[in-house]
Amino acid sequence: MAGFDEMLEQVHKKVRQGFRCIKLKIGGLDFREECNLLQEIRVHYSATNVTIRLDANGAFSSDDALSKLETLKQFKIHSIEQPIAAGQYDVMRHLCQRSPIPIALDEELIPHQEVDKKRELLTELRPAYIILKPTLHGGIGGCDEWIAVAENMGIGWWITSALESNIGLNAICQYTANHARNLPQGLGTGAIYQNNIESPLTVSDGYIFYDNSRNWNIGSFFS
Repeated sequence: MAGFDEMLEQVHKKVRQGFRCIKLKIGGLDFREECNLLQEIRVHYSATNVTIRLDANGAFSSDDALSKLETLKQFKIHSIEQPIAAGQYDVMRHLCQRSPIPIALDEELIPHQEVDKKRELLTELRPAYIILKPTLHGGIGGCDEWIAVAENMGIGWWITSALESNIGLNAICQYTANHARNLPQGLGTGAIYQNNIESPLTVSDGYIFYDNSRNWNIGSFFS
């Protein structure tokens, strides 16, 4: 999230660091400028080399969402997260059926905490993917329910972190590692914090690793 030049430089930086799946927030700039940015990214990186995921955070209107998705498909987008605001079930169902870009649900999931409601939502909307944030989607138990329902319906999923401290990030990473997933996950590292506890997690070549070289003692984090 930034202006054109800064976002492009961030993409270059992440690719240099070894990341091969890049997520961009859209809806904050002029749509034509965002398309120009995606075009510029594709000039440098093909879909074979770099996967692009988009997150609209509900920025598209129900009237123009499908036409914008049609425009975006030329950039070989892996998926788009929450193209319209949550709660518009008729429109979202239509988009999930007609969109040339696979749709992933995020905010749409938050109000649904009971497993029957989760099954009802996914049955009605049939998205290509759901995105699970343990902090927002019922914790580890809640995410287990979402995963079971989604996999039973052939719906893909991945896990992302939100704004957890390094304790939460560590827990989410270990939880994610218990599931055999080949899709890139969206796990943060707490780098945005100026005041955080020490973390046993390190990032290298787009992967998160647990540092076994030190004797981590959770009690010492609070001394």
